[in-house]
Order: sequence, then C-alpha cells, then structure tokens
Amino acid sequence: QNTFTPMDEATPHYLEWDNQRRVAWIERGDPDGIPVFYAHGNPGSRLELLFFHEKARQHGFRLIVFDRPGFGKSDFVDGYPLLAFADDVQRLADELGIERFGLIGWSSGGPPVLATARHMPRRARFVFSISGYTNFGEYKDGRKLMAEHNLYGPGLSEKHYPLFNGIVKVMRWTDLHLPNFYLKLAKGDMKKPDRRILDNPEIADLFLRNQQEGMAAGTRGPIQDLETQWKPWDFSLTQIQVPAHVFQGKHDVFVPWEFAQHMAATIPDAALHLYNDQGHLFPLLPAYQAELFELARCLVEYR
Repeated sequence: QNTFTPMDEATPHYLEWDNQRRVAWIERGDPDGIPVFYAHGNPGSRLELLFFHEKARQHGFRLIVFDRPGFGKSDFVDGYPLLAFADDVQRLADELGIERFGLIGWSSGGPPVLATARHMPRRARFVFSISGYTNFGEYKDGRKLMAEHNLYGPGLSEKHYPLFNGIVKVMRWTDLHLPNFYLKLAKGDMKKPDRRILDNPEIADLFLRNQQEGMAAGTRGPIQDLETQWKPWDFSLTQIQVPAHVFQGKHDVFVPWEFAQHMAATIPDAALHLYNDQGHLFPLLPAYQAELFELARCLVEYR
C-alpha cells in the first residue's frame, strides 16, 4: 500500500546563490535520520521525494532534494556540468550543517550523484544509481546502443536539434494540457512491469504531477540536462572511490540495461543489482524501496 505526502506539503524552501539564481529544495523522511541527497529524473522534480517519504521515515533516513536548474521552481543556469551539481550538493550540505551523507539518483538523477561521489569521497557514504545513464565518454557505443533500443534522443539532439527541440516542446505541452493522453502514450511505450505499476491510480497521479512540475518552467532545463548526460562527462567513473551500487531492470525501455553492466564494471568497488522482471519504475514500489534503505543502512553501519 502506498501512502504519499500530500502535494501541498511539497512547497519548497528557497536558497539564493551567487546573487543570481534561486534554488528550490525540500526534505522528507525522518528529520532526525541519516542524511541522503537525492537527484530526480528527467522530466522530474523535487516531488519525487513524495514517493519515498514513508519508507525513508520507517528506515530512519532524511531525504533531501533540490530541483536542478530549469526544473520545477529552480532558476535555469546556462551551462551546468555534472560536477556543478556536486558543487551545489556541497553548498546545500554546508548550509544544513551536514558533514556526511548518502547519495541516491533515479534515472537522469544517476549521473549527478555519481559526480557528487567522485567530488566528495570523504563525505559521501555510498552512492546508488538507479536506472541511470553511464558515461558515454567511456562507453563508446552508448549512442549506438540507444538507437538499437529505439531511443533516438541522443542522435536527434546532435544532428537534428530543431526537430529534437520541437519534439520535447510537444511532449511538454501534452503533459501539461492533456495529462491523461500523455499517460496513455507513456504506458504504451512501456513493458508490462511498468504498466502494472502505473495502473495504481495513486502512483499514476503523482507520476504525472512530478513530470508536470519538472517541465512547468519550460524545456531549456530538461534539454540541457539530457544533452549533458549524453556527452562525455566531466569526470571518469574510475575516479569514484565510495561504495557504489547500480540498480537496473532488464525490461527498462528508457535506459538500456547494458549501461548498468558498464557502470558496475568500470566503477571501483561497485555492485550490480539486475532485476530480470522489472522495468524503469520499480523504485516506486515499496518492496524495492525497503530493499534500498536496508542496504543503505548496512553500508552506513559498516563504514
């Protein structure tokens, strides 16, 4: 049974950084628990924490997330490499007086938390990448593999940007103005495990609201975020020196499962959790959330 925090409880706090940009953030779970910085997907926003709030509270974790630039209520920043996200985590951790913390990222949130693990090896206790991209600079066939999985975004953004930009704008308009149709299209692209998850009305409602919030400010943030992750990253996976766990469903139609294999083989001290019966959305299920937090607890206590 899923019980999510009401929408009106996701009102963000704001930080003003460099006298030029506003950053929106929230925290959920156990306010006295073990701190974990979470990175949302794309399209996505801080609202993703509402999926994880109850299990995090039960397992004693304090989850913290901020909308990346151009998502949700955070101002757009022109040029935002992955290590800039790591800098922002460091600033927010310092603002909140948090010395050590875990890192969890889902989907397009995976690369930012990996960057943070690389940037702050003494402060990061662990890093979890769930259904996320690998470094295309180290996985040379990344774009080719995505095309083989009928994922043409990287190729379109590189060679036919106006078309790619137009497609994203149409997706945003549909998401905001025809949400039921958008959900129907999304489910049509998914395999059975993910469709079954979205058959739950409560999950489907929050799934839509999260994506709508992520694209409410426009498409510049989401497009820049994707293009950054589809290019060679500004660090190497081999430089990550904290315990890393990579989670992936083999029925994922958005991120090829081979990316997870590559990450686990390239990151030192990494473990692969490959689920043969799941797709992209399995982190929304309480059973898998419990597995995540139980593993996180073991890693914290071990270190």
